[in-house]
Amino acid sequence: MGKRAGTGRAPGEFYDPERREVAAHIEWQKQGAWVVIWGPYTRRYWAFACWPLPEGGQVVSASDPDELYTEMRRVEREGKYLKWRYGRRQPQRRTGS
Repeated sequence: MGKRAGTGRAPGEFYDPERREVAAHIEWQKQGAWVVIWGPYTRRYWAFACWPLPEGGQVVSASDPDELYTEMRRVEREGKYLKWRYGRRQPQRRTGS
């Protein structure tokens, strides 16, 4: 299958710059905890967790950003993401006055 002149893509390949921008924005919002991409072949968003998880890690996918956020939050809860990200907070000591 040859490439279309001037595009660098084969016929039928999807570029979807808007969806790629959405994926980049979601990754930016998650501050390095996830790598997020748009899969032009699968037509889905994919998110790869980047914090310490059991072997095999965690990958989620969804057809739209809202569904992806829902799946990412579920994994964050199950994977104890907030504890890893912020650590265990020490209780503040009260000083007598």
